[in-house]
Amino acid sequence: MPTIAISIDSVLPAQRVLVLAVDFSEQRSRVFPAVEVEHLGVHSLDDAGADVTEGTGTGIGMNWERCRYEWSTSGAVTATVKDSNVYAAGSRWELRAEPTDSGSHVAMTWVRRFRRSPRGVLFGTAFRLIGRPMFQRYARQIVTNMEAVEAKSCSA
Repeated sequence: MPTIAISIDSVLPAQRVLVLAVDFSEQRSRVFPAVEVEHLGVHSLDDAGADVTEGTGTGIGMNWERCRYEWSTSGAVTATVKDSNVYAAGSRWELRAEPTDSGSHVAMTWVRRFRRSPRGVLFGTAFRLIGRPMFQRYARQIVTNMEAVEAKSCSA
């Protein structure tokens, strides 16, 4: 399966990064720009995981995925695709956060198989051709957004 792995350092403690990664409130779209709050649906949520549908407009329609989020493994959050109009079931996204002296080291990995459909072929080709720089920017944006959300909540 095509895989992209990105690592970034953050000033946030690892535990705070992990908490923000599983915040499915309306704040989610402020942390994850590819998640539009009007296309966010939480089907179930418990202490170790969640069943969530997330979507975003792409300019050529909507991309959506329904994932089983799990965070029972210490230091990690994994979202495994159950259904999607782009990704094949079993594709996943993982975020790991490890403490450092100045905050945390955050590693994000996207493991993607794409559906055999025109939309899947289009986004699969883009993933292979320009995915790495695109996800490098996206991962940096996520961490920057987490830090901004945390700074705002500390000043409130």
